[in-house]
Amino acid sequence: MSDPTLRRRIPAAGSATPFTPYQRHPPPPNRGHPTRSLHISLSLLILGIFVVYAQKHQTFYRPATSYTVDGQQLPVKYALCSKEGAKVYTIPEDEGVGPTECVVVDQGVVVDTGSVGKIRRKWITSIYGQKPMNAMKIIYLRPGHTLTPGFIDSHGHPLIYGHAQQLPLHGCKSVAEVITRVEEFVKNNPLKPGAWIEGLGWDQNIWEGKEFPTADDFTSSPILKDLPISLSRVDFHVEWVSPAILRQLGDNIPDVQGGQVVRDDNRRPTGIFVDNAIDMLTAIRPPWTDEDRERYLNIMLNDAMSKGLTGVHDAQGFLREVPFWRKMALEGKLPIRFYQMLKCEDEDFCGDKVEQIVDEDSHFTLRSVKLFGDGALGSRGAALIDDYTDKPGWKGFMLKPEEVWAPLIKQWYEAGWQVNVHTIGDRAAHVVLDAIEAAIGENAERGKSARFRLEHAQIMTQADIERAARLGVIASVQPTHATSDMWYAEDRLGPQRIKGAYAWRSYLNHGGRITLGSDFPVESIDPLKGFYAAVTRLSEDGKSPHGKGGWYSAEKLTREEALRGMTIDGAYASFSNTTGSLTVGRKFDAVIWDDDLMSVPDNEILEVKAKGVIVDGKLVWGSLK
Repeated sequence: MSDPTLRRRIPAAGSATPFTPYQRHPPPPNRGHPTRSLHISLSLLILGIFVVYAQKHQTFYRPATSYTVDGQQLPVKYALCSKEGAKVYTIPEDEGVGPTECVVVDQGVVVDTGSVGKIRRKWITSIYGQKPMNAMKIIYLRPGHTLTPGFIDSHGHPLIYGHAQQLPLHGCKSVAEVITRVEEFVKNNPLKPGAWIEGLGWDQNIWEGKEFPTADDFTSSPILKDLPISLSRVDFHVEWVSPAILRQLGDNIPDVQGGQVVRDDNRRPTGIFVDNAIDMLTAIRPPWTDEDRERYLNIMLNDAMSKGLTGVHDAQGFLREVPFWRKMALEGKLPIRFYQMLKCEDEDFCGDKVEQIVDEDSHFTLRSVKLFGDGALGSRGAALIDDYTDKPGWKGFMLKPEEVWAPLIKQWYEAGWQVNVHTIGDRAAHVVLDAIEAAIGENAERGKSARFRLEHAQIMTQADIERAARLGVIASVQPTHATSDMWYAEDRLGPQRIKGAYAWRSYLNHGGRITLGSDFPVESIDPLKGFYAAVTRLSEDGKSPHGKGGWYSAEKLTREEALRGMTIDGAYASFSNTTGSLTVGRKFDAVIWDDDLMSVPDNEILEVKAKGVIVDGKLVWGSLK
């Protein structure tokens, strides 16, 4: 319908004002001027010179702002280049690190790469379909800085990380030190009615005696003796609780399959719950609210982006939390990408209770499941084929009976879910590989297309390393687990079995594919600690049980392999064809580093810092300067 204000106005009947129709005035007389044509020609000539000058000097460039961090803006279309040679590492899908000088970005997608000269000729000074109004801006990295794809942590726990930051216990050298730290927390954080005090990070393996603590240890503190306290071991596979929580559980605490309630000589629970026994604590634990979850998420996001992460594979996304993640995605509160592994809560299969979400634009994808095969090596819950070397008669345990695994993995596989299974011990890996092989038959290509994952793939027989690689199973490994465990792992496993532990190089040599992560908050969220551990097999202070050459140094990764393991391999392990690389057609997720990870000395790797983080071509953290 036309605008009413443009219609001809007709006076109402009886109006005193007569209507006079509009009449066009006659045209003015022709007043030609003898120099008019000359003036027009000169004006056009001057305008043409100005346009040419503007095109060469980008005078007409007006970037369209797409994102702002602390007042810094990136245009929709730009090139990010190094003046110091090939310091942009593109990481192509096939092999190598793809060093070049420039990457060209248009609407968040890589559209070209190459030398500064090529980019200038093709995108700025030539007439390849470009108009002066669309001339592209080149942004140069600062001297010494480099650019890589955004780092992807292929195994982390985002919300648990945020929660764990309230009471971290990493590095405590004794029970007394833990008690002191919890007391300080209580003094500074008054306990709300019905809440528990919860913390993470203690490790009895670094204490004198290396024995589990007990609930009675809390009674030594007048502040803590009557409070509900639950403290998770560093690997999450053990919880140490106070007498107040034992009382909540009641007098008849049962034993459970696939877990352990540690008891004293009189069969009374000591306050230590291992693996499946933790479910009894979960049943009475005060639940998180969405407000809690968002607070934990934001803690994690700030730390992750400040370390160069643009993607995280959430290795335990509980079914009840899926609505929260959907809400965060819809509200645009996920500046980096999350690939979630669904964790059922009271049943083995829940794939029919939630729809898969495959939408990288929302930064949230749900299309995989996380199953748990066994426990952890540090708590001796990892399922081994033979006895623990330092505990004869004990082999650890599977968290589900062996006969369950083949039909369970087949059910998830046939329902169209990627199947990712926690396997630490060699027995767990063997059972799960048998189940995978039963699901796909003799067709290894089916295995590769399904992209089964062994989460941790920590201890395997040599035969199973070869079999897993042949079946196309991805080993999702955490390099810092090796450098944390190397001080006691051989005591647990002995000199022969240890050769199949943390065996990343062996996996690659058999043609397998790996992807790297951290398991934060079990380990640090800083991916460079994993990069350093992968290429050195040393502790952060440059030590190992085998000296400065690294622990079982034959299993080291090269820097190229480590960089690929944290970028393109993470994308592959999450079925992403649009991230993990700075090649044409991929989304521009990138990190600016203040040094060169490919050449900096080993002992300086941990000093390199992320300076700017870009997702979808937009600056989400840090600076370009």
